[in-house]
Amino acid sequence: MGNERIERQREVTKAGKRKEDEVIGLFRSVPEIEKNFIIDRLSKIKKGFLKKEELEVPYNDRKEKIDADICVVRKADKKLVCVISVKKSFRERGGQTAYWAVKVKQHNKSYKYILVTSDTDQELYNPEKPKKKRKCRTILPFECDGVFIYSFTGKVYKEENFFVGEDYLLDFIRRLASE
Repeated sequence: MGNERIERQREVTKAGKRKEDEVIGLFRSVPEIEKNFIIDRLSKIKKGFLKKEELEVPYNDRKEKIDADICVVRKADKKLVCVISVKKSFRERGGQTAYWAVKVKQHNKSYKYILVTSDTDQELYNPEKPKKKRKCRTILPFECDGVFIYSFTGKVYKEENFFVGEDYLLDFIRRLASE
């Protein structure tokens, strides 16, 4: 049983990395974004661009690193302008992203904290019932600076901080060049 669980976790991790690669690839396909930003996994952002404490929040006498799948650094001033949590699905995971978004706000971090997903299981958005909301869809847009479903072309649906369509995500990142 233990080996099956380890193998399952390994597969989930690989699937998550593939989703991160999709999002990074989407950003890199836009010359304007590629020109203005360094966008990659935290582990691949060169030292000197990020300070360790930018991604940490205090817990009593220690600090914990937030969930930071992808970092967006503005090239002009080498400033971290956005941290992206990438999720494939939301069963038991949406609360984690909302929690880190609250911590980022609570500790006055200067960057945006967003959620990006393909929403493969339609937990957040069902095209046949676009206004129907589950708890995650109510909580996440309220706590995050934006929730983006990128698996649709163009601009499909918008509601407060909830956006369906890759163009909304690309526009959000473009605007960070001048903030």
